Amino acid sequence: MLHVFCNLEDLGDGSDPMCDMTFEIVERQFDEQSSTWKLDLRADATPYGQVGFDAKIPTVGWNEQIDDLGEEEFRIYWGNITLQSCGEESDELLTLMADYFEISAPIATEHGFIRKILNRSKDSSVPKWTFAESIECQTVCLASDPSAIADKPVRMKLFFENVDKNGRYAEVFLILDMAKGVAYLDEKDEDYRADLIHWLSLFGSTGEG
Repeated sequence: MLHVFCNLEDLGDGSDPMCDMTFEIVERQFDEQSSTWKLDLRADATPYGQVGFDAKIPTVGWNEQIDDLGEEEFRIYWGNITLQSCGEESDELLTLMADYFEISAPIATEHGFIRKILNRSKDSSVPKWTFAESIECQTVCLASDPSAIADKPVRMKLFFENVDKNGRYAEVFLILDMAKGVAYLDEKDEDYRADLIHWLSLFGSTGEG
């Protein structure tokens, strides 16, 4: 199985690269009634074990927008997708991300991601992040048609925003290539890190701050 960080880009300046993650699409199911794909995304994340999450991607109901760029047209599609927890593997993914971002609550942290993953305690009594059971995200597909997701890669930008969540806002890229059986969850901006962790967790119930 692919390692979750197998495609990290070395910036060459000694700093940690952006948190770009790679997953295998280990299972896929198409619901004919709702015209929706359910994709199970998993990756190896030694020493965290296996990590992952599920995604539900509709192939209908998207609103097409065509931007005129002079000699070319740029097509985008607006809609919603849903991210879902697959249990412990999703909780471990959130813990890994919080460690990478050096976000201390609700787990104890040690400065420096590399030292942290090498010395990570396996004590089950240490509190952990809990991945939200289900998160609906406003989504824009960039120059890729979600109705053709079974055959062509689809590049999505997910928006995490809700006026009831204390103004917390984040964006992240999700690229799905079903033909190759891989998916990429790519960080967009380091400024979104704390709010992204908050959105992927149970809305701060295990470490709001």
